[in-house]
Amino acid sequence: MSEARQQAFIDAPVEVVWELLEDVDRHPEWWPRVLEVECEGLEPGCTYREVIQTPVGKDEMMLHVDRLEDCKELLIRCVNTGTFVHMLLTEAQDGTFVDARFGMDPGKFQYRIFDLVAGKRYFRGWLLQSLDAMQRVAAQRART
Repeated sequence: MSEARQQAFIDAPVEVVWELLEDVDRHPEWWPRVLEVECEGLEPGCTYREVIQTPVGKDEMMLHVDRLEDCKELLIRCVNTGTFVHMLLTEAQDGTFVDARFGMDPGKFQYRIFDLVAGKRYFRGWLLQSLDAMQRVAAQRART
């Protein structure tokens, strides 16, 4: 199982950052590799569809919301691959402290091989790109 963890300060109120997480239609704005999302409403226990750009092409993912606590926590897992994204938010000096983990707990052989060969580097890069984009989009949104 690979996992990347990063903490960051986002220069925007926690409500603005939470809106980016909670509104799945906005995921393509800040979440690299997310191309399209289909969800009727995010809530604990729901499953929704997301199309992402993978290293080998486009792939459709079914994501399950394990935890969702308003302005505090989001944990989603990909039913197909075992990929997970866990974000914890804390209000901090007119901004938001984010503690984020991206990784994979693969079940299928093909995903175990990917995770073993490239997982750590892949999730580290994806996490850093995501936090950079989140900072840019949230700060811009907070200014308007």
